[in-house]
Order: sequence, then C-alpha cells, then structure tokens
Amino acid sequence: MTPPLSTLDAGAAARCAFRVVLEHDDVEPVARTDGRDEAILRRTSSAAGHRRAVAQALLARHGSRATDADRDTARTLAAIAAADVDVIVSPSLPRDEAGRRHGAPYLLVARREGGVTSWLPVDVHNHFVTMEGTGSFLAGELGTPLLADAEVRTGRRLRRGGAWRVDLLRLAHHHRHLESLGVAGAARPYAGIVDRSSTLWWFALDEAVDDTSSALALYDARFAERVELLAATEARRADPSLPRPGAAWWHRECESCPYRVSCHATLSATDDVSLVRFTDGSDQTLLRAIGISTRRTLASVSLADVALGAATRDEPSTAMTPLGVALGRQVRDAARLVRRARVEVRGSLLRLVDVSSLDARRSDVEIDFDMESYNNVTYLWGALVTSRHAVASVQDGYRSFAEWGALTLHAEAELFISFFDWLAGTVAAVQAAGRSVGLYCFWEHAELAQVRRAMAADVVGLPSPGMLDAVLGSLLVDVHELVSSQIQTAGPAGLKVVASAAGFSWRDEAPSGEASMAWYEDALGDDNVLARAAAARILAYNEDDCRATRALRDWLDGPARDLPHVEDARPSDS
Repeated sequence: MTPPLSTLDAGAAARCAFRVVLEHDDVEPVARTDGRDEAILRRTSSAAGHRRAVAQALLARHGSRATDADRDTARTLAAIAAADVDVIVSPSLPRDEAGRRHGAPYLLVARREGGVTSWLPVDVHNHFVTMEGTGSFLAGELGTPLLADAEVRTGRRLRRGGAWRVDLLRLAHHHRHLESLGVAGAARPYAGIVDRSSTLWWFALDEAVDDTSSALALYDARFAERVELLAATEARRADPSLPRPGAAWWHRECESCPYRVSCHATLSATDDVSLVRFTDGSDQTLLRAIGISTRRTLASVSLADVALGAATRDEPSTAMTPLGVALGRQVRDAARLVRRARVEVRGSLLRLVDVSSLDARRSDVEIDFDMESYNNVTYLWGALVTSRHAVASVQDGYRSFAEWGALTLHAEAELFISFFDWLAGTVAAVQAAGRSVGLYCFWEHAELAQVRRAMAADVVGLPSPGMLDAVLGSLLVDVHELVSSQIQTAGPAGLKVVASAAGFSWRDEAPSGEASMAWYEDALGDDNVLARAAAARILAYNEDDCRATRALRDWLDGPARDLPHVEDARPSDS
C-alpha cells in the first residue's frame, strides 16, 4: 500500500527551506533539541490565552452565527456549508495532498457576495500589527468581523520587524488551502489578523507589501521551493544512495531551531561564512558569487577596500576588482560583517579605537539605572549608586521603586515621580558638593520611551520638561552606545552578551527581560510564598542589570585595553 504523501504546514514557507529536509529525512535522521526557554514558554502561554479570549468574545457576541468547530474536520465542513454561520472558531481543514498542504487558520469568516458564500482565513496573534504612521488599513472589530463591515483607518503603518510578514505567508497558505476545497471564492483574496489589541486587520493577499511582491506571490515561490525539497527527500527515502537535497546556512531563525546543533556543527566544520551573524539569503548568494565562502576569507578582506567599494557602489565590478571593493559594492553592511568575521576568527572581542581613545565616561558618583515593564507599562525603576569619590549626603548601593499593585498608567506615572524625585535630589546633592555625576543605562531608547509615556499622564507632581532635561540631558550615558562604538562583537551587542564576555555573571540562572514578565505574573499571584520569591527574583535581576552596566565601564577602564585592535586582527591570506 502506497503511504500518503507528506504535507507541509502553514509555517513552512516562512521557515528555513532546509528545515523541511531535516524534518522529513528518514535516511539520516537528525536529533532535535528543545530550544524552548522560559521566555518562549511564556510567549506561547500568553498567545494561547489571547486566542482563547478572542474565541470567547466572538462566540458570546454572535450567538448562533458563530460556532466552535473544536479542530474537528466534520464540524468545520458542516459549518462551511451552513447558511447562517458567519464565524467558525478553531476550524480543521482536510489535508490537501495534491497541493502538499495541511493546517488551518484560527478563524474562518464568511464573505457573502452575489448570493455566493466564500470563506476568508483569519489568524489570531499576541503582537501588534500596526503603529502610528502615515498609511491606512482596513480594520474591523470582534463585534463586526465581516470584511464588508471593515472601515479604513488612517494614520497607521505596519510595525517594524518581520512578525506581520510571517503572518501573511501563513494566511496565504490558508487561502491556497481553501482554494483547493473550492470555498475561497473568485473575488479578490483577503485575509485577516486579529492582533494584540483585538483589532481585526484585513489585507489583500495579492497586493504588494512594503514595495515588494505580494504575500501570495512570495508564498507561492517559497512554498514551491519547499515542495521540491520535500519531493527530493522522499525520493532519497526510496533510494538512499541519492545525496541529501539542499544545504544548511546560518541565519537568525537558527538561534531557536530544534536542528541548530547539527547544522552549526556541519557549518563549523567548513568554517562556513554564514556563521558570521547575520545575513539573509541574498547576502549569502552575493558573498559566494564573489568568492567568499568561509569566515576566514571574509575576515581577511581589507576594510579600506570595503570602504572604497561602498563609496563607489554605482560602479561595476569585474574579475580584476579587488575582493574587498566588490564586497563593499554588493553587500550591505559589508564592513560590519568583516569586523564580525575577525572576531569569530580571532576568538575574542576587538577594539575599534586606539587604547588611548578608550573612554569609560567615568564620574565621581555613578548612578546605573534600569526599568522593568509588563505589557508596556513600567512597574519597577531600580538604581545602583557607586561613589568613586565619597559625598557625605549620598548613600551607595541599590534601591528600587516598585509598584506591585494595580498596574495602571496613573500608577506608572506616580512611580516615575518617586524615582525621579530621588534621582534629581541625588544629582543635586552630588553637584552641590562640587563632584561630577553620571547617569547610565543600557539602550536609552527603551528607558526614555517609558519616561515619555509616564510624562504624558495627567498626574500632579510630574517634573517639567526643563527639570527632566536638566537631569536626563547631558548627564545620561547610553552604555550600549558607549560599548558598541568602541568594541566589536561577533553579533548584536546586547547587555547579556557583552557583559558576559567582559566577565560579569548574573545571579539568576536564566536572566532575561522577557522571563521577568513571567516572574512578575507570579509576583501578583495568590500564592504568597511564590509571590515573595518572584518579587525578590525580579529585584535581584534588576540590580544585576545595573551592576552589569557598571562592570562594563570597569572593563573599558582596564581589561578592554588588552583586546586586539580590529586592524591587527586581520588574518593573513594564507
């Protein structure tokens, strides 16, 4: 008996193509590694909760016109055939073996035009889709989920990042699946996303997004590539002498992929250039086309040649063009890739500046501060005071300003008032003593965004803009900028990465801002013992973040001076 054909899920077109091979290779099966940490588990749980809330709202508001198929195929098909159903929650679609598809959206919404009913796929995600901008989008509410009831919302644009791109590829998969069942209709293909705000955003899948191809066109091309790899993998199952199709290359998705250990080992064995973080597929094609296939080759390129190439980007390259010039002309961020490759090859961080130019921005009294937030509302400001020259009225050590009650915008503003009053008073005391004072945070955009939101509240006691600027103006130092402008890392210069490389360690075994959100939920729970432990864990983590930024300045003041300069770390061509 011939086994049923393998099919691909809705995420296949958005994931790494080579992963399809690894998922279906029975000839050389690859072990999977569970990459789900506490932060991922929290995101998964939070997303599931949001989907349940949306489902309950739809079923409650629309009565018999909304039905829960409970991932049952027979119930789904019966609801699709019904004349009085507008919304199907948790549908299940029959496998499309001919199209090599399986899966189903979280919702199906009816579209009735000219006496014909078709069905539109809608997914529910726990992230925002749009933000303030100059564009416009079709949007509806859970109370009016039909496309015909959607209204144009202006002053919006798609959020930065790629979450919505993945969403649209998944929806294109669902649309093609519905087409195979004959229920997608002949009208223009639309699909929807219910985001974290419970707004239903509608997208035409055949419309170009971000000046690129449409979601459907991109999906069709990517899915066809993956089906071809799937077919080749199945052919190898029948004839194991055939080579494994496709090839691994390292990219952002690999960081959380269950096959990352195997792929990284394979790529490390050949010093593959994709291990230099991070490039996309087109970058890899360009790198290999000009003869760069290893990290060492990339690291050996002249940075001066790369700069010349970037300055002459419009000029053509020939076989006689120096490698670095061709690289600078064809690959974006080429200089940074070369520097990162040198870190990889040298096996240590590198200096971007001369030893004499290293600057730790020290002050007589240093105040490192950090905030923690939940659902984009700040509940904790923590600060660490370190006196390098004592001031009588200033006490060293860590102190926190926290709100463990109702997390409202009003409470957030009052919390900031308490923190700022203390901060301004401490700064004034230091300056009155004739000593210098510095304020330090890591990635000031995050902290200042929280400050701006607190300042926008209508709460008595908030500082004036002038008072705020006097404290957070010239005194504020972004330690991320301080480090990244002087030190080259192998990848993004996150606090955990750089501080750990500098020898600092957190007391918590799994420190991360996202994990702290789960701790915050525990801190507000009914289990008093767990709540106290979670609150203590958050405070210790926040204090360690403050200690980490101080440790980075200590490191810049000392051990960082022994790092090789990036120009001295260029390997020879041999």
